[in-house]
Amino acid sequence: MSPRYAGVIFDLDGTLTAPGAIRFDRIRARIGMPTSGSILAWIAAHARDDTDRTRMEAMVWEEERIALERMELGAGFAALVAALEARGPSLDTAICTRNNDEALEAFDRLLRGRGYRPSAELFRVQIARSHHSPHLDRALENKPSPEPVHEIIRRWDLGEVFPPVVAHEHDPPRHEAVLFVGDDVDDCLSARRAGVQSGLIQHGERPAEDPRLSRTVDHRFDDLSQVAAELSRPLRSC
Repeated sequence: MSPRYAGVIFDLDGTLTAPGAIRFDRIRARIGMPTSGSILAWIAAHARDDTDRTRMEAMVWEEERIALERMELGAGFAALVAALEARGPSLDTAICTRNNDEALEAFDRLLRGRGYRPSAELFRVQIARSHHSPHLDRALENKPSPEPVHEIIRRWDLGEVFPPVVAHEHDPPRHEAVLFVGDDVDDCLSARRAGVQSGLIQHGERPAEDPRLSRTVDHRFDDLSQVAAELSRPLRSC
Protein backbone atom coordinates (compact mmCIF):
# COMPACT_ATOMS: atom_id res chain seq x y z
CA MET A 1 0.00 0.00 0.00
CA SER A 2 1.29 3.47 -0.87
CA PRO A 3 2.21 5.71 2.08
CA ARG A 4 -0.48 8.08 3.25
CA TYR A 5 -0.72 10.88 5.77
CA ALA A 6 0.51 10.00 9.24
CA GLY A 7 -1.04 13.00 10.99
CA VAL A 8 -3.51 15.81 10.42
CA ILE A 9 -3.95 19.01 12.44
CA PHE A 10 -7.07 21.16 12.28
CA ASP A 11 -7.76 24.73 13.25
CA LEU A 12 -11.11 25.02 15.03
CA ASP A 13 -13.07 28.20 14.24
CA GLY A 14 -13.96 28.42 10.56
CA THR A 15 -12.30 25.07 9.86
CA LEU A 16 -13.96 22.29 11.85
CA THR A 17 -16.78 24.73 12.58
CA ALA A 18 -18.73 26.88 10.15
CA PRO A 19 -17.27 30.33 9.48
CA GLY A 20 -18.87 33.44 10.87
CA ALA A 21 -19.49 32.48 14.50
CA ILE A 22 -16.66 34.71 15.68
CA ARG A 23 -17.07 38.21 14.26
CA PHE A 24 -13.43 39.10 13.75
CA ASP A 25 -14.42 42.31 11.99
CA ARG A 26 -16.38 43.35 15.06
CA ILE A 27 -13.45 42.50 17.37
CA ARG A 28 -11.04 44.54 15.25
CA ALA A 29 -13.45 47.47 15.18
CA ARG A 30 -13.89 47.39 18.96
CA ILE A 31 -10.16 47.39 19.71
CA GLY A 32 -9.24 49.80 16.89
CA MET A 33 -7.25 47.29 14.85
CA PRO A 34 -7.07 48.56 11.24
CA THR A 35 -5.70 45.46 9.50
CA SER A 36 -6.16 41.69 9.36
CA GLY A 37 -3.80 39.31 11.14
CA SER A 38 -3.37 37.97 14.65
CA ILE A 39 -5.55 39.98 17.02
CA LEU A 40 -3.67 38.93 20.15
CA ALA A 41 -0.32 39.77 18.57
CA TRP A 42 -1.67 43.17 17.55
CA ILE A 43 -2.88 43.85 21.09
CA ALA A 44 0.51 42.86 22.52
CA ALA A 45 2.26 45.22 20.10
CA HIS A 46 -0.11 48.22 20.36
CA ALA A 47 -1.51 48.29 23.90
CA ARG A 48 -0.38 51.46 25.66
CA ASP A 49 0.02 49.71 29.01
CA ASP A 50 -1.24 46.72 30.99
CA THR A 51 -4.59 48.41 31.65
CA ASP A 52 -5.13 49.03 27.94
CA ARG A 53 -4.10 45.46 27.10
CA THR A 54 -6.50 44.03 29.69
CA ARG A 55 -9.32 46.22 28.36
CA MET A 56 -8.84 45.05 24.78
CA GLU A 57 -8.41 41.41 25.74
CA ALA A 58 -11.69 41.58 27.70
CA MET A 59 -13.42 42.70 24.49
CA VAL A 60 -11.96 39.70 22.66
CA TRP A 61 -13.11 37.27 25.39
CA GLU A 62 -16.60 38.79 25.32
CA GLU A 63 -16.93 38.33 21.55
CA GLU A 64 -15.60 34.76 21.82
CA ARG A 65 -18.20 33.87 24.46
CA ILE A 66 -20.96 35.25 22.24
CA ALA A 67 -19.62 33.15 19.36
CA LEU A 68 -19.87 29.91 21.35
CA GLU A 69 -23.66 30.18 21.16
CA ARG A 70 -23.47 30.36 17.34
CA MET A 71 -21.02 27.48 16.85
CA GLU A 72 -22.03 24.98 14.15
CA LEU A 73 -20.16 22.11 12.52
CA GLY A 74 -18.47 22.88 9.22
CA ALA A 75 -19.84 21.60 5.93
CA GLY A 76 -18.67 18.06 5.21
CA PHE A 77 -17.98 17.24 8.86
CA ALA A 78 -19.73 13.84 8.67
CA ALA A 79 -17.54 12.81 5.74
CA LEU A 80 -14.44 13.90 7.65
CA VAL A 81 -15.40 11.83 10.69
CA ALA A 82 -16.00 8.81 8.47
CA ALA A 83 -12.53 9.22 6.96
CA LEU A 84 -10.89 9.61 10.37
CA GLU A 85 -12.64 6.53 11.70
CA ALA A 86 -11.72 4.53 8.61
CA ARG A 87 -8.04 5.34 9.15
CA GLY A 88 -8.27 4.60 12.88
CA PRO A 89 -4.98 4.60 14.83
CA SER A 90 -2.94 4.79 11.59
CA LEU A 91 -3.74 8.53 11.43
CA ASP A 92 -2.90 10.85 14.30
CA THR A 93 -5.22 13.83 14.77
CA ALA A 94 -5.13 17.19 16.56
CA ILE A 95 -6.81 20.55 17.00
CA CYS A 96 -4.70 23.70 17.17
CA THR A 97 -6.66 26.87 17.95
CA ARG A 98 -5.91 30.41 19.10
CA ASN A 99 -9.27 30.32 20.86
CA ASN A 100 -9.52 29.39 24.54
CA ASP A 101 -10.24 26.13 26.37
CA GLU A 102 -13.89 27.13 26.69
CA ALA A 103 -14.21 26.91 22.90
CA LEU A 104 -12.83 23.36 22.92
CA GLU A 105 -15.36 22.45 25.61
CA ALA A 106 -18.19 23.99 23.57
CA PHE A 107 -17.06 22.06 20.50
CA ASP A 108 -17.12 18.83 22.49
CA ARG A 109 -20.67 19.56 23.68
CA LEU A 110 -21.71 20.29 20.10
CA LEU A 111 -20.29 16.97 18.89
CA ARG A 112 -21.99 14.96 21.64
CA GLY A 113 -25.27 16.76 21.00
CA ARG A 114 -25.09 15.78 17.31
CA GLY A 115 -24.40 12.13 18.10
CA TYR A 116 -20.66 12.07 17.49
CA ARG A 117 -18.00 10.60 19.74
CA PRO A 118 -16.31 12.96 22.22
CA SER A 119 -13.93 15.45 20.69
CA ALA A 120 -10.90 13.98 22.49
CA GLU A 121 -11.55 10.62 20.81
CA LEU A 122 -11.72 12.13 17.32
CA PHE A 123 -8.90 14.65 17.84
CA ARG A 124 -6.36 13.09 20.17
CA VAL A 125 -4.28 16.20 20.86
CA GLN A 126 -5.96 19.57 21.49
CA ILE A 127 -4.02 22.80 21.95
CA ALA A 128 -5.58 26.16 22.75
CA ARG A 129 -3.85 29.52 23.17
CA SER A 130 -3.19 28.99 26.88
CA HIS A 131 -1.33 25.70 26.35
CA HIS A 132 1.74 25.21 28.53
CA SER A 133 4.41 23.01 26.99
CA PRO A 134 6.13 20.67 29.47
CA HIS A 135 8.90 20.24 26.92
CA LEU A 136 9.61 23.98 26.75
CA ASP A 137 8.47 24.69 30.33
CA ARG A 138 6.54 27.75 29.17
CA ALA A 139 3.48 28.77 27.21
CA LEU A 140 3.64 28.05 23.51
CA GLU A 141 3.89 30.89 21.04
CA ASN A 142 0.69 31.20 19.01
CA LYS A 143 0.31 30.66 15.27
CA PRO A 144 1.96 31.65 12.94
CA SER A 145 4.82 30.28 15.05
CA PRO A 146 5.79 26.67 14.29
CA GLU A 147 5.81 25.85 18.00
CA PRO A 148 2.22 24.48 18.20
CA VAL A 149 2.95 22.06 15.34
CA HIS A 150 6.15 20.89 17.00
CA GLU A 151 4.29 20.37 20.27
CA ILE A 152 1.56 18.33 18.60
CA ILE A 153 4.05 16.08 16.82
CA ARG A 154 5.84 15.48 20.12
CA ARG A 155 2.55 14.58 21.80
CA TRP A 156 1.82 12.15 18.98
CA ASP A 157 5.13 10.50 19.92
CA LEU A 158 6.34 11.09 16.36
CA GLY A 159 9.17 13.48 17.18
CA GLU A 160 11.81 11.02 15.97
CA VAL A 161 9.93 10.35 12.72
CA PHE A 162 9.25 14.05 12.08
CA PRO A 163 11.99 15.91 13.97
CA PRO A 164 11.18 19.57 14.65
CA VAL A 165 12.44 21.97 12.04
CA VAL A 166 12.21 25.73 11.70
CA ALA A 167 11.76 26.34 8.00
CA HIS A 168 11.07 29.34 5.81
CA GLU A 169 7.44 29.47 4.75
CA HIS A 170 8.50 29.58 1.10
CA ASP A 171 10.35 26.25 1.37
CA PRO A 172 8.59 23.06 0.24
CA PRO A 173 7.32 20.94 3.14
CA ARG A 174 9.95 18.66 4.65
CA HIS A 175 7.44 16.42 6.45
CA GLU A 176 4.91 15.74 3.72
CA ALA A 177 3.06 13.10 5.76
CA VAL A 178 1.69 15.75 8.16
CA LEU A 179 -1.07 18.14 7.03
CA PHE A 180 -2.28 21.27 8.85
CA VAL A 181 -5.73 22.47 7.71
CA GLY A 182 -6.93 25.97 8.60
CA ASP A 183 -8.90 28.91 7.26
CA ASP A 184 -6.33 31.64 7.79
CA VAL A 185 -2.93 32.59 6.43
CA ASP A 186 -1.44 32.20 9.92
CA ASP A 187 -2.44 28.51 9.91
CA CYS A 188 -0.60 28.06 6.62
CA LEU A 189 2.42 30.00 7.86
CA SER A 190 2.57 27.91 11.04
CA ALA A 191 2.45 24.73 8.95
CA ARG A 192 5.15 25.76 6.48
CA ARG A 193 7.43 27.15 9.20
CA ALA A 194 7.20 23.76 10.93
CA GLY A 195 8.00 21.96 7.69
CA VAL A 196 4.60 20.30 7.18
CA GLN A 197 1.98 20.57 4.44
CA SER A 198 -0.62 23.32 4.62
CA GLY A 199 -4.26 23.21 3.58
CA LEU A 200 -6.58 26.22 3.28
CA ILE A 201 -10.31 25.60 3.75
CA GLN A 202 -12.84 28.25 2.80
CA HIS A 203 -16.30 26.62 3.15
CA GLY A 204 -17.45 28.29 -0.04
CA GLU A 205 -16.31 31.76 1.02
CA ARG A 206 -13.94 33.77 -1.17
CA PRO A 207 -12.47 36.57 0.94
CA ALA A 208 -9.85 38.95 -0.42
CA GLU A 209 -6.75 36.94 -1.25
CA ASP A 210 -3.77 37.51 1.03
CA PRO A 211 -0.66 37.62 -1.22
CA ARG A 212 1.16 35.35 1.23
CA LEU A 213 -1.29 32.51 0.54
CA SER A 214 -0.02 31.89 -2.98
CA ARG A 215 3.38 31.04 -1.49
CA THR A 216 2.27 29.03 1.53
CA VAL A 217 -0.74 26.90 0.54
CA ASP A 218 -0.20 23.32 -0.61
CA HIS A 219 -3.91 22.37 -0.83
CA ARG A 220 -7.18 24.28 -1.12
CA PHE A 221 -10.46 22.81 0.11
CA ASP A 222 -14.04 23.99 -0.28
CA ASP A 223 -15.27 21.94 2.68
CA LEU A 224 -14.32 19.13 5.05
CA SER A 225 -15.43 16.39 2.66
CA GLN A 226 -12.58 17.42 0.37
CA VAL A 227 -10.17 17.18 3.31
CA ALA A 228 -11.55 13.66 3.93
CA ALA A 229 -10.81 12.71 0.32
CA GLU A 230 -7.26 14.08 0.58
CA LEU A 231 -6.60 12.07 3.74
CA SER A 232 -7.74 8.90 1.98
CA ARG A 233 -5.37 9.09 -1.01
CA PRO A 234 -1.64 8.39 -1.31
CA LEU A 235 0.78 11.25 -0.87
CA ARG A 236 1.62 13.20 -4.02
CA SER A 237 5.28 12.30 -3.98
CA CYS A 238 4.68 8.57 -3.53
